[in-house]
Amino acid sequence: MKGNFLTIALTRPDFFPRESEIIEGLLSSGKVSFVHIRKPGASSLQIEKLIEQIDASFHPFLKLHDAFSLIEKYSLGGIHLNSRNPEPYPGTNSISISFHNLKDIENSDSFDYFFISPVYDSISKKGYNAKFNLKVLSENIKGKKAIALGGVTPEKIPELKDLGFIGAAMLGYYFP
Repeated sequence: MKGNFLTIALTRPDFFPRESEIIEGLLSSGKVSFVHIRKPGASSLQIEKLIEQIDASFHPFLKLHDAFSLIEKYSLGGIHLNSRNPEPYPGTNSISISFHNLKDIENSDSFDYFFISPVYDSISKKGYNAKFNLKVLSENIKGKKAIALGGVTPEKIPELKDLGFIGAAMLGYYFP
């Protein structure tokens, strides 16, 4: 993590060999602040197996997009609301959410941070192209806890900081 700028890795939707090792490596190196475990369609048991493969010292830096009940059992870092899981889990102390249009940003203050996407053309989702004029986006995120998602690479971080983002989330860069 560079200064107060958050860097977040999102996992691929599939499970793959050495995934837990890669997650631990990203967190131990300081390259990322958090890892969001995003496995749509996976069972709670499958997600739990992945968490169990990750050293417990890294659990506070893991955030779940699914299987929210595991947060208690493993002292995880929080949850990320989405269309599959739109309601907070009772007692969760850190909640984030994704937005895909400027109007939603108005309702962002109750979250620890929010993803806004796609900021650039996606690396991992072909045809998922930049949706915002960066100048207009910058004006709308001023004073907000916005995390850029979609086509983000480390080379774009200086521009994102200048635009007013508090962080960047990357999937395709960390998990090609």
